[in-house]
Amino acid sequence: MKASEKRMIMILVVLAAVCGGAILSQRLLRLQHGIERREQSLELKRAESNAILAEADLWKQRLAWLQTTQPPMKSENEASKELLEELLSSATAKGLTVQKQQLHELVSAEFYREVGVTLTVKGALPAVFRWMHQVLVPKSFYLVAKLKVVPDSADPASVTAIIDFSRLYGPDLASAEPPAAAPSN
Repeated sequence: MKASEKRMIMILVVLAAVCGGAILSQRLLRLQHGIERREQSLELKRAESNAILAEADLWKQRLAWLQTTQPPMKSENEASKELLEELLSSATAKGLTVQKQQLHELVSAEFYREVGVTLTVKGALPAVFRWMHQVLVPKSFYLVAKLKVVPDSADPASVTAIIDFSRLYGPDLASAEPPAAAPSN
């Protein structure tokens, strides 16, 4: 082999090594970025887990409050009737006019049962909201799923409110399983 051929082969080998090194370094950089993303994701999950564990006692207290305070449902009809009667009597006591009422179907979930009613109520705006505030106390387990308030065209001092009320009941005791105990460290 001539000296010029040896130089050409040497240059080719050096170029191949440089190109191979560049390709390998790109792959290693991608792998490093993937590992860093996984590390950040795991750090975030760890922080979330630590925050949840720090609140464990609070959530246990809330569960105990729910189990002692949330009423069990005797029957769907009785619960719907009770909800409707309580809302109608409290609305008329506040001087509101109930124009329309419609019962909802029972909603059963794993940890609660829900009955509901849609009421169309007419009255002064402050009176409507005071009545809702009076009804929506935590121990009653009432909630408003939907609220629409429109001014009354016939009486500017009044509004018509369409309100979807629901009441949450505890699950059937036979079907409800207690939550799993948190592992101790």
